[in-house]
Amino acid sequence: MGHRGHWARTWSVWACLLLAGCHEEQGLQRVRASGFLDTTLVDFGEVPMGEWREQQVRLENTGYVPFRVEELQLLEQHPSFVLEFAPGTLRPGEVRAVTLRFHPVQEGEQQSRARLTTDADDKPLDELTARGTGGPPRVEFRPGALDFETLEVDSDRTLSAEVVNHSDLPLAVRLPDAGPFGAGAPVVPPLSSFPLDVLYGPSRVGVDVGTVGFTACETCTAVPLPVKGRAVPHAFAFDPSPVPFPEVPVHQSTRSGTTLTNITWRPVTVDRLAPSDPAFTPLSPLSGVTLAPGESRPLELEFAARTAGNALAQVDIHYLSDRPRVAPLPLDARGGRPSLALSPVTLDFGEVPVGGQAAAVVLLTNTGTTGPLRFLGLRAAGPDLETFSASRPFRGEAPNPPELPWAAGAAWPTLPLLQPEPIAPGADVLRVRVAFAPLRAGTFNATLTFQSDDLFFPGRTLTLTGQGRTSGPCSYLLRPGALDFGVVPLGTGAVLGFHFANTAVPECAVKDIRVTDDGGGAFFLPGGQVPGGTVPQDSAFSTQVAFRPRTGGVATGEVTFTVNSPTAPTVRLPLRGRSDASCLAAVPPWLDFGPVRTDCPPLPRRGRLVNACAGPLTVSRLWLGEGTSAQFRLSQAPATPLQLGPGEGFELQVDYARDVMGQHYTPLFAQADGEAGPLLVPLLAETNLPGFNEERFAQGNPDQLDVLFVVSNSSTARTQQEKLRAAAASFVREARARGLDVQVGVTSTGLVPAGPACPGGALGGEAGRLFPVDGSRPRILSGAGPDAATLLEQAFGLGTCHTLVQGLEAMRAALSAPLATSADDPRTPQPGDGNLGLLRPSARLAVVLVADEDDHSGFDPETYVQFLQSLKGPGMGHRVSAWALVPQGGCVTAGPPGPRFRAVAERTGGLVGNVCQGSYAGMLSAVLASASGLQEAFRLAQPPADPAAVRVSVDGRDMPAGTWRYDEVQQGVRFTGSNVPRVGSTVTVSYQAVCPPPP
Repeated sequence: MGHRGHWARTWSVWACLLLAGCHEEQGLQRVRASGFLDTTLVDFGEVPMGEWREQQVRLENTGYVPFRVEELQLLEQHPSFVLEFAPGTLRPGEVRAVTLRFHPVQEGEQQSRARLTTDADDKPLDELTARGTGGPPRVEFRPGALDFETLEVDSDRTLSAEVVNHSDLPLAVRLPDAGPFGAGAPVVPPLSSFPLDVLYGPSRVGVDVGTVGFTACETCTAVPLPVKGRAVPHAFAFDPSPVPFPEVPVHQSTRSGTTLTNITWRPVTVDRLAPSDPAFTPLSPLSGVTLAPGESRPLELEFAARTAGNALAQVDIHYLSDRPRVAPLPLDARGGRPSLALSPVTLDFGEVPVGGQAAAVVLLTNTGTTGPLRFLGLRAAGPDLETFSASRPFRGEAPNPPELPWAAGAAWPTLPLLQPEPIAPGADVLRVRVAFAPLRAGTFNATLTFQSDDLFFPGRTLTLTGQGRTSGPCSYLLRPGALDFGVVPLGTGAVLGFHFANTAVPECAVKDIRVTDDGGGAFFLPGGQVPGGTVPQDSAFSTQVAFRPRTGGVATGEVTFTVNSPTAPTVRLPLRGRSDASCLAAVPPWLDFGPVRTDCPPLPRRGRLVNACAGPLTVSRLWLGEGTSAQFRLSQAPATPLQLGPGEGFELQVDYARDVMGQHYTPLFAQADGEAGPLLVPLLAETNLPGFNEERFAQGNPDQLDVLFVVSNSSTARTQQEKLRAAAASFVREARARGLDVQVGVTSTGLVPAGPACPGGALGGEAGRLFPVDGSRPRILSGAGPDAATLLEQAFGLGTCHTLVQGLEAMRAALSAPLATSADDPRTPQPGDGNLGLLRPSARLAVVLVADEDDHSGFDPETYVQFLQSLKGPGMGHRVSAWALVPQGGCVTAGPPGPRFRAVAERTGGLVGNVCQGSYAGMLSAVLASASGLQEAFRLAQPPADPAAVRVSVDGRDMPAGTWRYDEVQQGVRFTGSNVPRVGSTVTVSYQAVCPPPP
């Protein structure tokens, strides 16, 4: 056996020759013993427990005389070391072996020493050190690991292994703690082979990996036998799972399938298949089939849709393995594949005068629930195709809805769409207007087939019938004979209208009211082309015409329609308008009385004309042009000619007579010297039956909000400005948290300069211009900007130098021309001090008024209410609200509680808060909340006499009870849940109203 190390330590008994000196008479010589031990360290290295290792050491007499080795003795009685040596005399040159054996009975490093004793005169001693490391016993496994493969939870499997113990020590089995593996606890005898059974019994799903250990002592390292297994809930794997079925309409059937594979180690036998829903039927005969481990079989199933919507079910596969078990197979089917439905499916237009036209709208909906249906086009057939027609498809009933184009070159009776149009399940509706225009007396028939990608019914047919009757020539009055829009500033628009009256005959048949010359896109009908109808004797109708010029200069156009008159069937209405820059600006740009009842006197409408230029201006004439009626009267206006300095203006008041039913449109013109034409201010109203109100609202874009803060900069306003600055950061954070696209501007309540103590470049007289007027910081702030909170906090520092609070007039100036429409105010020397960009057409507007005294603007609060309600256009007054933080009592302020700020806030649907409250964050949070999401509530102009009798429709579709409720606090209609109208929808509210109190 070898040994570690190559040191040699020489053990010797020195032989010394003592000679008598040359002067002594008798000499004596003595020889000493000398010996050599070739090493003093024996290292056995690592030896498995229960096995032996042996090494030898050489002891040699290197002297000239013999000596006796009396003893070689272990100094520590270590059980792992054994020493063998024969004592006796060693002659000179003789070598004797010392044998050391290592038999570890424990793990780890071990050491012992041996001492050598001789009879040499000097009795020299020498020591021998032995060391070694005990390792784990050597155990062999056949096989080297146990793999139980896959089995079901709560079943078990036993595998065997042969354990070969190569040590002369008995070995004990050590099992993992609290695991799914088990084995007997035998002792493996020394130097033997032993059969071992291991059990795997999982109680949960998953992969289990562990070891069965064999150890020679309680604290010794175990020799591991690797074991692993996988537990599954049942014997089958399905591909795919869930089983997907093609989408299918209700009452239709479809098939699908999967593959089931036995993934366990034992064969299994299918007993039966049991669907949880009778809509599913297994088609593959698997009962009694045995699947070997790893074997696969196909399974086909049928789904017969009984209802619309998702059908989630399962097939329970009953089978036998170690015991009866069940494997659930999930099924995913959808009854309600996209399918086209028409409403109605027949159209009988009845009798229509020859030369007239009747029309009806056909609704195309998707009765499915699982995705969009694609409408492809339509095709007409039948003997009388020339008397029927169909419009291009459109959505909604909003004025002038966009239409989907037919493919290039398409012509009646085959009209494919330019590209397929999706119709979503549920409330999505595509509309087609079908018209009947008889050319002669008689009965007419045709069919109209609507085509889609409906898999089962790609064509749905509409049956058309109608009768034509002979009718005498129409006698009518058209008022006005031409529409003159005067001057409309570029970038804006205006609406006027015409009135058609049957003056003498039993009926007038009118059809195809449309703009035949739009003046390069400047003229259009807000309600879209009107198919026509029958106008009985002594009745009439009115139609709006809009002018929105795209370029400057004069535009001309024409509206035409036909009547049942053999000699003059075509009626022509000339249109004229001009788009030029004008120094005159109308605030608001039109006056709209809205729906007016004959039994309730309407409030007058007030407006203002302002000189928006830098020089003086003379207004030479004010007059009402020819309109549809004489219902309007200019009741208050200054005498002309009237000279206006830069920024000066005057008030107008218009009254409405309300004694003629229907819609009324009249132009109000204002001519200034030197301008090419008169500025137009349209007057609009509608007279309804006594006690009956019908209000219309348009749903705007959600989550967009423009905010104008009008903040007092009076000498007592420091506290209010500080509270606003403290709330700025939370206002920005909450806007972002709500996902609002917020834009903010701040101006003061000062109209005239006060002095240098106020910052911003306007001496405290912002007069509606956004702060700071000098542009030292951004004036229109985006809530998405990284420094929005800081900039807003700075904008609230308007200073405290003023003595006059005129917040309402400052608000009107900020939101009117020329400030709202120009990047620079032409009346002032400061550059770039206009407010252009603050107002976005698609966004809600909130005006926040903050002052510690009431407003002193002078004009009636109703003037400002009307101004705000008209900013977004007809039917959009609900998109604008005012909010007020003003004196409410209970604290000392610069002035007592006043009605002006409060009245404007309450009339426009905003809230009124106390300017003395400790924090303004709550009020500003309410402003943001009002703009979050689609608008749910629509405030009515008057309270209903009986809220239970209110009727609501959206895009012409009646909304049943439960989809909305009347909110008495807000005096409006509030939609519930998913019934909130979508963007672009028109909400119509009809009700018997209580007349408002006289002003």
